Amino acid sequence: MSAKPVEIVEIFDVSIEKVWNALTTKAAFDKWYFDIEKFVPEVGFEFEFYGGSYLHHCKIVEVEPTKLLAYTWKYPVYEGNSIVTFILDELTDEIVPQTKLTVIHEGIETFPPDDKNFSRESFEAGWTEIIRISLKNYLEGNSEEDSKVE
Repeated sequence: MSAKPVEIVEIFDVSIEKVWNALTTKAAFDKWYFDIEKFVPEVGFEFEFYGGSYLHHCKIVEVEPTKLLAYTWKYPVYEGNSIVTFILDELTDEIVPQTKLTVIHEGIETFPPDDKNFSRESFEAGWTEIIRISLKNYLEGNSEEDSKVE
């Protein structure tokens, strides 16, 4: 299995603050990500959620408001540990604000290689769905009221 990280890059026609809000608030998560009981964008904060039938345990390891968010991503009943990093870049556009989001998931090769749900293809498909469909629809498809910066 390759040690190359999964990387998804997407450009959103919204401000960097709006993307940051989507990545760091529970109210936003409920609309596009996973059901997370509580989320605080602070180093050391731990959270859990179910994705499919898998419990995910995460711990924030780096935060730079409106620039970067990184957290560990592991499954308590399986070996392996990975890190997911969200990098935001504000793009200059005279008409519409734009934000480039790069998601990098490193360490997926540490998960059980005999489970296809932990394959590179599975992670690529999952992150593509989450970022390019769910997040994009949340950020660009909702009314202004639904996606205000809180």
